[in-house]
Amino acid sequence: MLSSRKRIGVTVILGLTLLAFGGVNVNAQTGSFQVRRGLTLRQAAFNIATIGQALTFVPPYALGFNPYPRNLALSTGGVGAAGITSSPYAGSPGYDSSGYNPYMSVPDPFSGYLRGGADVINAQGSFLTNTQQAYLKREQVRQERVVTRRKMFDEYLYEREKAPTVEDERQRHSLEQLERSRNNPPITEVYSGKALNDILEDLRKLPSKPEAGNLVNIQQLPLDEDGLKHINVTVGGGSIGLLKNDGRLDWPVALSGPEFKEQRERISSLAQAAVRQAEFNGQVDPGTITQLTNDVASINRQLRTSGGDLPFDLYTEAKTFLNNLDDAIRASRQRDVGNYFTGKFALRAKTVPELVEHMVKQGLRFAPAEPGDEQAYAALHQALVNYDLAMHAQTASR
Repeated sequence: MLSSRKRIGVTVILGLTLLAFGGVNVNAQTGSFQVRRGLTLRQAAFNIATIGQALTFVPPYALGFNPYPRNLALSTGGVGAAGITSSPYAGSPGYDSSGYNPYMSVPDPFSGYLRGGADVINAQGSFLTNTQQAYLKREQVRQERVVTRRKMFDEYLYEREKAPTVEDERQRHSLEQLERSRNNPPITEVYSGKALNDILEDLRKLPSKPEAGNLVNIQQLPLDEDGLKHINVTVGGGSIGLLKNDGRLDWPVALSGPEFKEQRERISSLAQAAVRQAEFNGQVDPGTITQLTNDVASINRQLRTSGGDLPFDLYTEAKTFLNNLDDAIRASRQRDVGNYFTGKFALRAKTVPELVEHMVKQGLRFAPAEPGDEQAYAALHQALVNYDLAMHAQTASR
């Protein structure tokens, strides 16, 4: 009878185990995790709980389990140094004096099956729990990534809103240059015309004339008309300042030697011819411009070769003259170069407002000063600064 009970127990365990654990797969269509086809994780967990509850109602002896293991055997001899080791039936009638105990614990192979089945069930439950926790962690990571991207996008919008634009930087740079040109700029920037052009650009944005009754002193402050003759203007690149004396050139000392005689004489003749062509034809002949360009380049090469023997001031004077001559040649390429010599671009103004209005109307800008023009440039710069500050003061008081 005991053998039949054991067989029944084994059959029950194996059946429950096969019922609870099948092939583990993932539904490819729905993407949900399944223990086997048609058995989801939630159903598998419910099955495991049901099996555990069912096993609590099975008595141990039905499965061949001995509730009296060897280490719990009782003894009539009391508790000795080795603990409770003897059988309670030792010395009783009907029992062998050798201490035979019919309830002695015998190794039971089915107890290992039960423990193994329990371990498998526990492992399966732990696996399912860990799987769900892993899914939860993965979802939390995805959510955190979304939060991080949102924060990065919000930061980008904030920086884009607060960062200055290209136009802001351009205006800031213009204001810095204007302040520099107003407040005692380097004298080289005055002679080059840069400081004057910065103030002229600012005045062009303001009202062309002051309001009646305001700025009377500034408006009536006369300009030196003779000084304006020393102010060079341009509508494009270059400056004809070196040719404004009918093309007659005043050569520097370093270029007055016999080694430059041939190029010097040819350039002087071509410069006067260019002025006459501009006055009568409105343009300069391309052949004249080409020859002038080649001769100036030849002198530059020769000066670089022999310039080491010259004092620094003489060498600087010669280089400045050749640079101004290059500017004159570049200006002579313009189609309206004749206006420089016919008087259309001549500065004829008695006050600063008239000068600003004339230059804005003609599209003129200040060109670099030629030797001897420095004092006129410094005086005009101061007059422009005073007028610009007064106009801004009037605008702010409105």
